[in-house]
Amino acid sequence: MFTYDFHGYTPHQGDLIFVTFDPSVGREIQKRRPAIVISSTVFNQRTGYVTVCPITSKIRTQAGYVDLHANQIKGQINAIQFRTIDFIAKDHAIQFVEKANAVDFMRVAKIVNDGLGFDRVIGNI
Repeated sequence: MFTYDFHGYTPHQGDLIFVTFDPSVGREIQKRRPAIVISSTVFNQRTGYVTVCPITSKIRTQAGYVDLHANQIKGQINAIQFRTIDFIAKDHAIQFVEKANAVDFMRVAKIVNDGLGFDRVIGNI
């Protein structure tokens, strides 16, 4: 089976990466910044797309932001502005940095899951 990669790298769920978010509009996250990969590794491999939550250096107290506990990247994960991007597009210029802390990842996953409400929908099938 064919799998996608960018210069030999396919993002894995829980990776912390650098990615260029431009072009963006309105209040969407902009510029090159770190992000956490939330989509499954299999999804990323099979589609060439990756779903990420951006990481911001501005600390906020509102819901939807998770403090990041990493070695190389500081800030908060913005779990309410997740975005799916074409990671093989050279303009996004993804770059692996390190693996995320498992607890940080689980906190982000809970916020995303709660926001989408799939548990209620799937429970009715």
